[in-house]
Amino acid sequence: MRTVGLAPNPNKKEAVQLAAELADWLSRRGVKPLLVREVATAVGKHSTAADDDEIAKTDMLLVLGGDGTMLRWNRLAAHRGTPMLGVNFGQYGFITEIHPKEAVTALQRVLDGDYVISERVVLRATVHRHGEETGKYFALNDAVVSKGPVTRMLGLRTFVDGRFIVTYSADGIIVSTPTGSTAYSLSAGGPVVHPNVSVLVITPICPHTMNARSLVIPDTETVKVCAESSEHEVEIALTMDGQVMHCLTMEDSVEIAKADFRARLIQLDPQSFYDKLQNRLRWGERFSGEQL
Repeated sequence: MRTVGLAPNPNKKEAVQLAAELADWLSRRGVKPLLVREVATAVGKHSTAADDDEIAKTDMLLVLGGDGTMLRWNRLAAHRGTPMLGVNFGQYGFITEIHPKEAVTALQRVLDGDYVISERVVLRATVHRHGEETGKYFALNDAVVSKGPVTRMLGLRTFVDGRFIVTYSADGIIVSTPTGSTAYSLSAGGPVVHPNVSVLVITPICPHTMNARSLVIPDTETVKVCAESSEHEVEIALTMDGQVMHCLTMEDSVEIAKADFRARLIQLDPQSFYDKLQNRLRWGERFSGEQL
């Protein structure tokens, strides 16, 4: 690797400090570090300063922050095919792979080629109005069609590959990737899905019936969501990864499918997903006896 992008959350002092230390460490090994311009200025490393687009197309992107920081940089880097590794400065860290104390060791392993790439499904959500496209967005975790803060319950007609499935009476609908199954979808009652499984998960938010359940479909299919007309004023929005929002009208429809590219996440331990379920979701106790 000739260039490594360093993208710390600028609001986390420890992440900024570690990024500065890693920039020096990389330079001593003949690898050019590029730092987010705001951070490079703050730590006095002006020669490493780069714009976000430059950082997103480096040979490797090291993101220092929580899952939210990873989601933001995924929108910049995934379509370029840039491999990303996350250093966890957040609360749960399902996408961020390593602990800050392990950053130097992890980076050395990556430089030595001792890692694997986990290719993750990325969602593409396209908004249409009267047959014309009015917006296109991408997300690693989920696409959510939901009501505004003071809106009544929605009626959301849901289609899969053009076939009508159900009208959800709910606060909204989450369409998640396997990567996003441990995020908003899980809190809404959706299943936990291993990231290597090729599916999408449709989960209603606070449905007005006990019969409404999550639906797991092949990731080769397309989900279409349309809001039913209402005599009351309704506020609806499409939200991607909880960070990008597009306000919708009753005339809009949203089509959600997998994108034609994947996010490339660096993994040092391919079995770590199960460890994360135990350590970060507090699933049971660690098995301390003989491994089966």
